[in-house]
Amino acid sequence: MYNKKFCLIVWLCLVFLMAKSADAIVINEIMYNPDGTDTGREWIELYNNEDFSVDISEWKLYENDVNHGLTVSQGDLIIPCNEYAVITDNADSFLLDYPDFNKTLIDTTFSLGNLGELICIKDNSLTLVDCVDYLPSWGADGNSKSLERKNPDQESNEDNWAESISEKGTPGSENSVSSISSEPNPTAEPKTISIYVNVIGQKPSINNISISPDYYNTEGFQVMPNAGENKEITISVVVGDDDSIDNIVSVTTTINSNEIELLRKETISEYEAIYEGKANMSFYDAPGTYTIEVKTIDSSSSEEIKTSEFEYLELLAVDINFDTLNFDEITTGTNKSLDGSSGLTIQNIGNLVSDLEISGTDLTTGEEIINISNLQYQFSASSFVPLLNNPAIADINLIYGESSYENMNLKLHIPEETKIGSYSGSITITAIAD
Repeated sequence: MYNKKFCLIVWLCLVFLMAKSADAIVINEIMYNPDGTDTGREWIELYNNEDFSVDISEWKLYENDVNHGLTVSQGDLIIPCNEYAVITDNADSFLLDYPDFNKTLIDTTFSLGNLGELICIKDNSLTLVDCVDYLPSWGADGNSKSLERKNPDQESNEDNWAESISEKGTPGSENSVSSISSEPNPTAEPKTISIYVNVIGQKPSINNISISPDYYNTEGFQVMPNAGENKEITISVVVGDDDSIDNIVSVTTTINSNEIELLRKETISEYEAIYEGKANMSFYDAPGTYTIEVKTIDSSSSEEIKTSEFEYLELLAVDINFDTLNFDEITTGTNKSLDGSSGLTIQNIGNLVSDLEISGTDLTTGEEIINISNLQYQFSASSFVPLLNNPAIADINLIYGESSYENMNLKLHIPEETKIGSYSGSITITAIAD
């Protein structure tokens, strides 16, 4: 998703909101208010989000303004990559609730606030590694469920946490609300076994079809679109011919009714080779399952046809194609408008129908203030709507397509009593699913 913010400093300048990089060890799950008594049944799960082991033996749990030491009760305080550890206020009670738990279990003294609080993990130099400032409004408040982090690569804010689907949470396992368990990895090179048979005239074979880049390292192939740009995918096919791989005269693939020639990239043996070609998917191609057909023909005109599928993933993204909004000089008691005909447009650069969430901050010189509600916005034929400090939804139903734009009109009113000066503020625009 693309989130964009622009600031009014007599003009409004576009700024991208960037996500913070995740640390190696993250707070991944919290059981702060289990059903019934809390004593001895609260716990915090840590996750090693890197490709190397991390020693946390001298680390601290920061809670209620205290740095709590960590004592291992089960397992080891060196956490392997992509593995979990659980910090509990009573290891024996925890194992009664979770008798099958076999990961690292850490015992310390703490009591999590049912009304929410800030908890952090600090390293051996007491440097903050990761923090969560949770609230009961996030969920898991006294119903035997935990708070789970959706994505360990994203910020630890409310949008990246949710109440667990699983009863009693998922300590030591992948979170039930996980959106992505790790960074995308390329598909591993297929391993093949060559079978040599001296049979003349056998038709060619298609032994393997793979598609990359594969967004998730899971079963099947998943392709993530590029916002506003074509996505190039590589189709790699292992073709065999029991007479000789040199008998193969043509390997092609068809995707979206387009036929693409695959060229020999690597000879595996006298009877087998890898053929490869590239295809483009548009950013606005609808999400869903796509089928590719691969056909190979040998010198005797024998042919083999096989199909494979990949999932084209959903992408929610918009682009604001202006980077400066200049209201110039405005007299008190007057209005100034900027409209879409002068280039204020928002483009859908994903493959989902999009609405917008809009909010703003008051305009200020540092001492004087113009309430942000004096700046109004309008889309299409709708009425002008004042900006608010709290996010409001603009139901614009911006469809996806090659050139899907929506004009945005702005009107700024300067009240009579406004002091002369240069004012600045900001507007935040976020794409949300329709």
